[in-house]
Amino acid sequence: MRKNKIIILAIKIVVIIAITTHLLLINSHDSVGSSRGEIPPAYSNLINQLEKEGFHRDFLINLYSDPRVEFYEQSIYKNIIDNVSSYVSDIYREKVQIYDIDDFIREYDDYLKAAEERFNVEKETIVAILFTETKLGKIIGKYPVFNVLSSLAVASEPKNLQKIEHYVNIKYHYYDYDTRQQVIRKLKERAIERSNWAKSELVSLLKLHLTTKIDALSLVGSYAGAFGLPQFMPSSMIKYGVDGDNDGDIDLYSYPDAIMSVANFLSNSGWSKHHVNKRRALLRYNYSSRYVRRVLNLASLLNKRY
Repeated sequence: MRKNKIIILAIKIVVIIAITTHLLLINSHDSVGSSRGEIPPAYSNLINQLEKEGFHRDFLINLYSDPRVEFYEQSIYKNIIDNVSSYVSDIYREKVQIYDIDDFIREYDDYLKAAEERFNVEKETIVAILFTETKLGKIIGKYPVFNVLSSLAVASEPKNLQKIEHYVNIKYHYYDYDTRQQVIRKLKERAIERSNWAKSELVSLLKLHLTTKIDALSLVGSYAGAFGLPQFMPSSMIKYGVDGDNDGDIDLYSYPDAIMSVANFLSNSGWSKHHVNKRRALLRYNYSSRYVRRVLNLASLLNKRY
């Protein structure tokens, strides 16, 4: 009996060492940045793909040679995403003034009423979304959006799909072979799906970089690539961004622009007084039932107070 316990303990130690070694290897290579004008090797194929989308190769080479550009393997291994170490810009954090809900509504009531009148979206809902997304500017994200989207865009490359398989075989070693194969297949399908999505969003981000004042390499946001006070993806900014204060620029770190942009998004997503349409519109904003409940509950509380 004692001998069996020793054998089991030895097996557990070997497994722990294997997992730890694997994670250490990931952490030592997952934030691979460029230096002295070198392009991170992970992005070679991506640059070719972006060139086919119509971007000049010189522009792409110059962009990906910037020392701020890194490859985040953690964007693929979401469970260790918190370990991302990178250049983080404070440009946007410094420009955002922090409010609590009462002060915010008093300060921007004119814009909230204007959005309500223009887009038929209740001001309480707009505030509820901005509070839920970033706590009215307190939490705007810390991950460089360009690096996140670029890293996710290459998740479907054979080398990265193979890493997913290796990772599953180590982390879920206690599953039988057939179960592990099912997990691997689903994760690979997910990686391909997210890769295609990220490429599309990356194209949108590069368009914003070329046509607006946005510096793609300085932009920070969530681990999924959403940014600004309303946490829009680049494509959402292009489609639904509104210059709320009429200063000539759409700036999602400006409260008037964020207010109008959120209202425009919901309006174009089918928002109406009907509860079902409200839920559908909010699900387009964030595909989470918990998120929808949170926003609607907060909006209801605000409606009673104001």
